[in-house]
Parts: sequence; structure tokens; C-alpha cells
Amino acid sequence: MRSLLVMLFSVVIVATAYPKEKLTKSEKLVIKGIEKGQKGELDNAMLLFEEAIIEDSTNASAYFNRAYAKNLNDDVKGSIKDFTKAVELDSTYVNAYFNRALAYQDERDNRAAIEDFTMVIKLDSLNPEAYYYRGVAKYFLLEFDSALVDFDSALKIDSTYADAYYNKALVMTQKGELDTAVMLYTMAIAAYPYDADYYNNRGNIKYVQKNYKGAVGDYNRALYLNPDLAKTYSNRGNAYYFMKDRIGACENWNYAIELGYTNAQQMVDLFCKKPR
Repeated sequence: MRSLLVMLFSVVIVATAYPKEKLTKSEKLVIKGIEKGQKGELDNAMLLFEEAIIEDSTNASAYFNRAYAKNLNDDVKGSIKDFTKAVELDSTYVNAYFNRALAYQDERDNRAAIEDFTMVIKLDSLNPEAYYYRGVAKYFLLEFDSALVDFDSALKIDSTYADAYYNKALVMTQKGELDTAVMLYTMAIAAYPYDADYYNNRGNIKYVQKNYKGAVGDYNRALYLNPDLAKTYSNRGNAYYFMKDRIGACENWNYAIELGYTNAQQMVDLFCKKPR
């Protein structure tokens, strides 16, 4: 499943609302920290955010941006503490709830993530990503029907949300509704035709449905987009085998092994070695 930290370093609202000379010292430090962070100087950015907090311990944006920097430095627990402080200071801080939810997902605390995404939706009911990521959290909790409702809500707001179609397809696959899953992968591809996973997963379903030619077509596209998908070579080899193309099958299995997918070795041993 897809996950990411969003909302780049957040400029304090007052920075755009008032002339620079009207900013407090703490707000100016946050802006300087943002500039450092956007240049990739996370340690310097962190120092500036900490100075901003020392200067004004009620500056929610300073905590938010320090949390963001901590997350980028793989200090997820530390980021959660700072995001929490930000929402304690500003209970309407949508970005802080959203990013804390993503951090909770990194920590596999999907229940806490759902609570924060729900808060984001209360504050911004037209945020498709909040519905989408809440659906992802529900998926991991095996709450498939509820996840589908959230993916549908995201798509109602943004009908081009490719990952929402993709995750709906994952749910439908879990529910055994393979024709619907194929349709949803097709819709994901129509919205964004450059993701190898979309083609690979659709190919896997076609393979299960014994549509081997269709599966090979999807595997071909997936490997064009990402030639390092070792298991996809193995799966394409399986499809070739059932299409009675033994040479093509063996070539794909052997290449999968070269890329590190050792499970293909049993297929090579069974079908590719000449009898003595």
C-alpha cells in the first residue's frame, strides 16, 4: 500500500497575511527554518524551529515543522509528540492531524490514524486524501466494506484518484470479486498509466482467470515501467508455460533468479533442465 508524508514544511499563516516586519521573532525563525528545510538542510532547520519554540512556546507552526523534520529524520515517535503539541495549541490545524495520522500509520497504529483522518474530514470534508488514507488504515484492519466507503468518497471528490481505484481493486480481490478488480485496475491505469503495480496486479488476476495472453500483456507493460520486478518475470514465465511457450517460460524464470527471486528455481528444475 502507498504511504507518504505530505504537506511540505508549512509556512505560518501570518507570513502571507501580513508584511514581514509585522511577524514575531518566532515566526521569522520558522520561516528561516522552512527555507533551510526546503534546501534539504534538516539539521539547521531543526535548530531554527527549536529556537522558534524557545522564543514562543505557543507557536503551533514551529512544532508542526519540527515534527515534519523529525519524521524526515526517521524519528517518527518524536514527530508524533510535536504534531500532538501543534494540535493542542491549534485544534483546527488540519495539516498537523493529517501528518500525525500518517506517522501513526508508520507506527502501525491504524486506530489512532483513523481518529486523526476523521478529524481532518470534519475540518475539511472535501479532502480526498483524508478519505483515501483512512480507507488504507481500515484495509490494514481488514475492515474491507468500510474501507470501500472511504475509497468511494475519495473518488467522488476526485474521479482521477488512481490510487483509490487501485486500493478498491485490492479490496475486491480480497473479496473474490475478480472481474470487478480487473475493471478497477483498468480505471486506475486510465487515470495514471505509469505505475507498474497497476499492470502487474491486473496481470496476476488475469493469470488466475486463465487469461494468459492478457496476463503477459500486462506483465510486459509492468516490466517496461519497472524492469527490476523479479517476481513479475517469474509470473510471466508461468503464463508463457501455460501458453506452451517453454523457451519463453524458462528465459523468464532464469532471469527472475538472476534478479534474486529464488522461488523460480523450482520451475527451472522441473521444466527447463534437459533429462540425462
